[in-house]
Amino acid sequence: MQKTWKDSMASDDYTSFWAENARTFDKQSNPDIDALIKRICRDVGRVQRVLDVAAGTGNVSLAMARQAGQVDALDLEPEMIAVLREKAAASGVDNISFHVQSAYELDFPDRVFDAVVILNSLHVMKTPEAALCEARRVLRSSGVLLAPTYCHAETRDNLERYLHCASRSGHKSHHLFTCDSLCTLIDGCGFEVMKRETVEINYEEQSPGLMLGYVVACPASAVS
Repeated sequence: MQKTWKDSMASDDYTSFWAENARTFDKQSNPDIDALIKRICRDVGRVQRVLDVAAGTGNVSLAMARQAGQVDALDLEPEMIAVLREKAAASGVDNISFHVQSAYELDFPDRVFDAVVILNSLHVMKTPEAALCEARRVLRSSGVLLAPTYCHAETRDNLERYLHCASRSGHKSHHLFTCDSLCTLIDGCGFEVMKRETVEINYEEQSPGLMLGYVVACPASAVS
């Protein structure tokens, strides 16, 4: 049975780590993340409506708002959405709708979005398949899913680096993906992976960085 909003809020530990870090989440710029967001925008293109799942403080939403007719940004943590509201207002952006909502139970009709973006979130969800199935439901048959996700188990060295970082920060991943296992998960939720690549995301405090699986998929029924 699918979890309710309150169940998922409690089980996914949003109110601890994410609430505490909302105000400092993106204070430090990261060129690799900036490049990743630009790539997402290029792959989505100019469309009418985009859903940003687990939007956090909204860097993807704000970038997408420059080229989409409407962006719906949702996050389970109210403080993250509050920060995003402030950033949008300060930037004069008026085509973002804000939603405090679970990715497991999207409050949208079927087939209304041209693109769904889930950036670096599937690994911190206890039930990522629920979020992916909901993304499939609200995505138009001609739409595209972009799901760049950290793949901490891609190599042994990468896993050790992540575990070291997590032990210091308190960050928790429910799934230690490889790019292969991430693609298998996405394929199993009604999508067909069209593009996949493993890229390295570097941070100032560690080198080498962490591995990320950059995955683009379409609804399986739309793929000939």
